Amino acid sequence: MRILIGAVGRLKPGPERDLAEDYVSRARKLARQAGILNIDMIELAESAAATASPPKDDEALRLLAALPADA
Repeated sequence: MRILIGAVGRLKPGPERDLAEDYVSRARKLARQAGILNIDMIELAESAAATASPPKDDEALRLLAALPADA
């Protein structure tokens, strides 16, 4: 089994990014003991659409497109 964490928006360099990377690193170590092969994190840029609904739809479609075919 693999785990993929998909996020809309990009973390800037700094304490939040460091913390996220630390959590993913820790999770990878624990995951191996539970039989999880890998944990990956992808970040997608936020939508540039002007109103609320199209950005959500666009971001949802991009998250789905980022999933591996066998997910």
